[in-house]
Parts: sequence; structure tokens; C-alpha cells
Amino acid sequence: MTIFSRTKIPNTKTSTSIDPEIGEIQYTAVKNLKSIRIIVQPFMGVIVKFPARLSLKKVGSFLNSKRSWIRQALERARATEQKSIDHYSSHGSTNHLDIRKSLITRLDQLALENGFTYNKVSIRDQKSRWGSCSARDNISLNQKLFFLPDQLRDYVLVHELAHTREKNHSPAFWELLFNIFGQLETRKMRQELKAFDYLFYPPPLDRMK
Repeated sequence: MTIFSRTKIPNTKTSTSIDPEIGEIQYTAVKNLKSIRIIVQPFMGVIVKFPARLSLKKVGSFLNSKRSWIRQALERARATEQKSIDHYSSHGSTNHLDIRKSLITRLDQLALENGFTYNKVSIRDQKSRWGSCSARDNISLNQKLFFLPDQLRDYVLVHELAHTREKNHSPAFWELLFNIFGQLETRKMRQELKAFDYLFYPPPLDRMK
């Protein structure tokens, strides 16, 4: 059974169809795209971008070859959706000023304890990054850090503080972190952060409890 066995893709630049197994699939033909891209995101479902010159038959054949991967990606996305709904239903009313005060206070403590200095700090609701540090040592922190376990929050804060000395992820940068947290613990915390990716996918209002 192909992914299009019971449905057809409308021949337009952007369209959707319903697959009996996978559900809704959104298609977008992109003029200068060189290859087919399949994107599976929480609360977004399956998004397919493909070169406009490509026939729909070839797109269908490619998607069918990726059916197993799509199913697995959808399972992960749905698990992320549930975690997101649970979290934002419980913490949606957290005061932004409290978050700002908490993160800046802890950043200053860690900077003092580890001999770092920075210029300015901003707290934002960033879409895909925990934090960043500019060439002028201005640190930007994601307000979602407030909801991390203390150890992981501290890891991200120190990570950005370390960029005030080393601007890229060079061996010297990682040596800074290893000296503070230890090599094994640093690697462990980097991995553990992935479990909180659901914070980057707030649910639509109609999905909130």
C-alpha cells in the first residue's frame, strides 16, 4: 500500500491530504528546493516540502519508502505533545517577573562562584535555544530555563557564561566546563537536556486541559 493508496494530492503549491494510517499530511512545492524534506513536529503533524519540478508520483514513492520512519517520528511527536500539555496546563500562569528575577539571580551567583563576568542579560521566550552569548558578552536566556531541574538550569547558565571567554565550542571551551562540572557529568547533562525539548512546543489553546 502506498501512502497515496486512498487519497490524491491536489496539484497546488500548498495542499493537504489525509492518509488512513498517518493522518493529515501537508505538502508544499518549493521552486528552488533540491530534494524532498519530511518534517514531523509536535502539534504540526507531517509536513512535506518537495521540489516544484518533481512529479507527485515520485513524491508519493519517496514518502512510502519512509513510512516506518514517519510512524516512529509521529510517536515521538505525540509523546512530546502530551508532556507539553501536562506542563503548560500546570505552569501557564507563572509570573514573568518571578522567572526573570530567579534566572538573573542564579546567573550572578554562578558568575561570581566561577570567576566569569558578562555585560548585559536579557530573558526571552525563545523558540529553539536555551540561551546565547554575543561577541560583546551580552547573554540571552530562555525563560523556559526556569522549569528545568536545578542542575540542568545551572549547566546552561554556566555554558553561556563560558562563552564570555571562549566564543565557540572549541576544545578550550569544553575544558572550561569540564573543570567546573567534570567531563562525564557535562556529557550527561547535555544528553539529559533533550528530555525537556517539549518546552519548545507549547500546545495550541484548544489542546490545553
